[in-house]
Amino acid sequence: MKRDILDHKIFHSLIRSDKVTPAERWLGYFLGPFSVVLLNSILNNYLNVYYTDVAGLGGLWGGWFLSVFPIVVKMLDAMTFILMGLLVDRFHSRQGKARPWILFSAPLLVASMILLFTIPTGNSFATALWIFISYNLFYSVAYTAYNTCHTLMVPLSTKDMQERGRLSVLTNSQGMLSGMIVAVMFPTFIVPAMGIVRGRWIAVMTFIALTAFPFILMEYYFTRERVTEHAHEEGSRSLRRQLCLCLKSRRWKTFMIYLILIHLTSCLSQSATFYYCNWVLGSYNDGYTQALFFAVGNAALGPGVFLCRPVCKKLGRENAMAGGFLLAAAGTAVCLLNPHSLIQVLIGQIIKSIGLIPSTYMVTAMLGDALDDVENHTGTRCDGFSSSVYNVIYTLATGAALCILNFGLMQCGYSAPSARIVPVQNDTVQAFLTFSAIGCQTLVYPFAALLLKLGGTHTEKRI
Repeated sequence: MKRDILDHKIFHSLIRSDKVTPAERWLGYFLGPFSVVLLNSILNNYLNVYYTDVAGLGGLWGGWFLSVFPIVVKMLDAMTFILMGLLVDRFHSRQGKARPWILFSAPLLVASMILLFTIPTGNSFATALWIFISYNLFYSVAYTAYNTCHTLMVPLSTKDMQERGRLSVLTNSQGMLSGMIVAVMFPTFIVPAMGIVRGRWIAVMTFIALTAFPFILMEYYFTRERVTEHAHEEGSRSLRRQLCLCLKSRRWKTFMIYLILIHLTSCLSQSATFYYCNWVLGSYNDGYTQALFFAVGNAALGPGVFLCRPVCKKLGRENAMAGGFLLAAAGTAVCLLNPHSLIQVLIGQIIKSIGLIPSTYMVTAMLGDALDDVENHTGTRCDGFSSSVYNVIYTLATGAALCILNFGLMQCGYSAPSARIVPVQNDTVQAFLTFSAIGCQTLVYPFAALLLKLGGTHTEKRI
């Protein structure tokens, strides 16, 4: 993308104010990113289901393809995140260093999303090659370009801590809206209507991909990089040098270790939820179990949008998050007492969601604080590099979680449904799905709370 092209007025931001405006908050940071959050949520929840239950790829290459493929492509994806971070730090234009890549990614996200579901059949090598290319086109190219820069938009929008907190709540609250669609509308109406008919899946996913395009443009035109306009040029520093600079910040180190724990756990839980609701908690595609699991179990996150900042202001961000994780661990423990009881599981999920309110909405503000802390300690901003590390952690966690899930399903004897037969999963499969969806959170949340307490700073009350 040539920088002189970006000088044309057609690419100028519609935001002119030096302070964050209401239009910027709601259009640039809430509605704009919603479409990509929705695309990613759909893929995280249903792409593996499409591979195993609709396209019938669970046995491809003796079952090893889906067991090894996720971590291989995620390792490639992680490498491209590093390269993208370098590119962002070296890229300077009138539109900023991050925003232009959101515009570049828009058509690629739409096209590659469609290709993910239009898999050819009849030749195992051609099928595997198509999956490999389409997956990498979406994640390693399009999503990498978008998410590296989207992650930076809140930290680069302003240095006002209160405003950054507001933007963090807004940009992370899209997960609730996309979650309602994916975890409520999909299992209740859309998935039962699609069944295991490939043509219906392709049609629905194509429609969703096409509707994402104008929303991505909205994020581009209703955001602005104010911090970048006044920052020092740091793009010439090597990866090793930037890593050394970041490691001088305790807040940065603590934040990244925290991300590793939370992302791996949440990705495994998210990947296993559809299977858990179908084979342990309810019956296959019953149309209500997964919807209730999400809608009731995450109901507290709705009003949490309004409660998060006051609670964090009163207790301090790290204190609120640490206490919340302990409460969330207690909630998942309630679920494990009887993982087959819908009522008891929903009660446990409500407790968990109350505990997760601070961590759900403040993660982007935490990244901004970490970037500022690096600058305070070193006099240099390492925005692109830090965004890359942030996304590499999430990317590798996603791949590792899918590998664990698919390998476990293969080893435990998972039986995929067919058009005529809905099997009953054995006890080993059910126990594995219960641990993946719920049990892993019970183990990890207390460690996350301890980490936040040990790594907190004396300035934690800033929000």
